[in-house]
Amino acid sequence: METELLRTFIEVYRMRSFTRAAQNLCVTPSAVSARVRLLEGEMGRSLLSRNSQRVQLTPAGERLLRHAITIVETIDRAQKHVALDDRSPVTVAGVASFWDLFLQDWLHRVRTELPQIAPWVEVRSAARIAEKLALGELHLGFLYSPPQIADLVLRELGAVELILVSSRPERGVEETLADGYVLVDWGTGFSSEHHRHFPRRPPAAARSNLGRVAHQLLLTCGGGAYLPRTLVEPDLAAGRLFPVADAPEFEMRAYAAHRAHDEHRDLVELMLGCI
Repeated sequence: METELLRTFIEVYRMRSFTRAAQNLCVTPSAVSARVRLLEGEMGRSLLSRNSQRVQLTPAGERLLRHAITIVETIDRAQKHVALDDRSPVTVAGVASFWDLFLQDWLHRVRTELPQIAPWVEVRSAARIAEKLALGELHLGFLYSPPQIADLVLRELGAVELILVSSRPERGVEETLADGYVLVDWGTGFSSEHHRHFPRRPPAAARSNLGRVAHQLLLTCGGGAYLPRTLVEPDLAAGRLFPVADAPEFEMRAYAAHRAHDEHRDLVELMLGCI
């Protein structure tokens, strides 16, 4: 079985669309359809049901999905491992917002100060990071809510303070939420507190799971968003953004997590020393 067929099947499932999957894979929709038909032929079962609304997995497709993801990820790891010289591969994953806050700078230091390590970097959801840690498929994870996994070593990295800012001065909370508000997905804890404080807020003008996307939207198009204080301090000082008076502030705790008996624990500790 060609792994390209499995990759195409996974992408169609993720996008729930042959057209969007084709765009992501840089092929035509007809090529995506042909690959899916080939895979269904090899499996002897229909894997995807198609209707005018969306694409869904059949029961056989649901059974195949986890195996397909495991096979593709295993092959990717093997290819990267074989391609290495004398460097040690360490798989790292962080939730999207961590890259905005500090992981990108940290990765630069790791590459500069630890040339013997070859980081394999992923952006994943918190749930996927926890799952990969539990399965031993991840050496180091960065997330906000530490998963309850036996044999897991946690290192608290500090607090992230989120404040409500606006591109317009002297705006109140209700005005900011009603005019050009960008809702950033900072994780389950933030979403719960955000809903508790603003249960009847108007629909957001835009949504993102990346703080830098919301930040650029505010600077370019105007509006408001909850962003890390450290990210917006230069804009507040320059008068490009303004704090929203009387808005509640939210605090999240950031953690690094790795297995206590991981084969690369010594390398992971070296990498954490670069934070």
